Amino acid sequence: MSKPRRQPALLPVLALALGLGAAPAAGQSLSVAQAQPPTALDPHFHARNQNAANALHVFDTLVVRDARLVVRPSLAESWQPVGEGAWDFQLREGVRFQDGTPLTADDVVFSFQRAPNVPNSPGSYATATRAIRAVEALGPRTVRFHTNTPSPLLPGDVAQIFIVSRRHGAAATTEDYNSGKAMIGTGPYRFVEWTPGNRIVYARNPDWWGGRADWERVTFRLIPLGPARVAALLAGDVDLIADVPTADVPRLQQDQRVEVFTTSSIRMIYLNFDPTAEALRSGTLLAHDGTPLSRNPLGDARVRRALSMAISRENLAERLYEGQALPADQIPARDTDGYDPALPPVPFDPDRARALLSEAGYPQGFQMTLYTSNDSIPNSVRAVQAIAQMWQRIGVRATVDTTPHTVFSRRRGQLELPAFLADWFHSGNLIYSLASLMHTREAGYGAANRVRYSNRELDALIKATIVDFEPARRDRSLLAAARLGRDDAGLVPIVYMVNAWAARRGVVSYAPRMDNHTLAMHARPLR
Repeated sequence: MSKPRRQPALLPVLALALGLGAAPAAGQSLSVAQAQPPTALDPHFHARNQNAANALHVFDTLVVRDARLVVRPSLAESWQPVGEGAWDFQLREGVRFQDGTPLTADDVVFSFQRAPNVPNSPGSYATATRAIRAVEALGPRTVRFHTNTPSPLLPGDVAQIFIVSRRHGAAATTEDYNSGKAMIGTGPYRFVEWTPGNRIVYARNPDWWGGRADWERVTFRLIPLGPARVAALLAGDVDLIADVPTADVPRLQQDQRVEVFTTSSIRMIYLNFDPTAEALRSGTLLAHDGTPLSRNPLGDARVRRALSMAISRENLAERLYEGQALPADQIPARDTDGYDPALPPVPFDPDRARALLSEAGYPQGFQMTLYTSNDSIPNSVRAVQAIAQMWQRIGVRATVDTTPHTVFSRRRGQLELPAFLADWFHSGNLIYSLASLMHTREAGYGAANRVRYSNRELDALIKATIVDFEPARRDRSLLAAARLGRDDAGLVPIVYMVNAWAARRGVVSYAPRMDNHTLAMHARPLR
């Protein structure tokens, strides 16, 4: 096992991670337009990128990821493994909740007990807590995590769990958080109001342990349509917009009224295929002549690889996404953990794709339906239409079905969609994505596997990687798992988005993040 390393407690490092300035501004307000609303304000209800971004304003985590996804100290000032079966986290001294009560180790224990057990969660935090057997308070400021197996990656897991007050949360429901009753955190902003489908308002927490935030008041407005967000910015109705439409980035970069901020992204646009016999019950998988099939073509890896080879990722990235995306055929983005530069790209090869279909027993192709959300994934409707046209060339006739995200996510969560295009925010550690997206659905694993995909060889590699404290051996297992996952094509990456924000020039500056979080803490006043 590698030698334990204690993590330093540095407030300047945390300020850098959250984008906080050294000197607070007085009386300034920030108005932000975002594309997607949270599904709830309860920080443990839904393990979803937009929910986490909103929660970071009111609640803190033990450790936090900075803009490049490096783990930094937050409520915990240091942490170290205790043998191979436990980790100790030392809490920062003097932290108080927004009602004035002190943060204690007992609040951390409560938070980790609550997070994976919130009723009716559409995306549980059980994946982040799967390694934890028990959480123990060793004193007011020391928390010990007992793990089911050796867990060298535990600090990255705990970065996902928001710390709430036992006093306010013990009897609280998700609705109590949504109403604001239980919205008492330790974060840089206090909750003011939430009007679902309209806006969320926060006010500065003057007593935040990390220093006063720049903005006295922050309003997040929901404007789902990209052109409407751009229009609101140009009219001066908002100071900052998230998810700038790819078609508008070049134009806004030439507009002297605004400034555009971009960074490489961990937001992957991907295809998922249900390989099981249950998928045939949907009635959307048919023979080339429209008659029922006796077996699911998506259950054959050759078919899945053919569908992948038939897609020109470069064409989609450059034309459909106007250069605001990068071709992707691995789950991790370039320059993030687990990316394998030695892995040759998936070729765009329609001839080989047709040959694979023929080998699999579908020389004339087949019919299917390709689903996606029409209001939450960038350019999703155009993307599925383009992919359907590419598949037509190899004999696969795909009907496109697009619905609002609320409908799409519900049906996907109920495993009703045999093939769909979706997005995923890669956490910065490949093993988390593999464990969630491609592991067989079972306790603590496969939380985002919504197609019943199962590969027991891949499962074994994922579990071996998760428990290995030896970095070199762990990396070898991780790369082997990534290669196997790509070869089996249970999940097919298409592109990685380039994240883009735009702000009123001379009014706001924004420090972009790879995880696409839009945080008031990363917006700086310029006047």
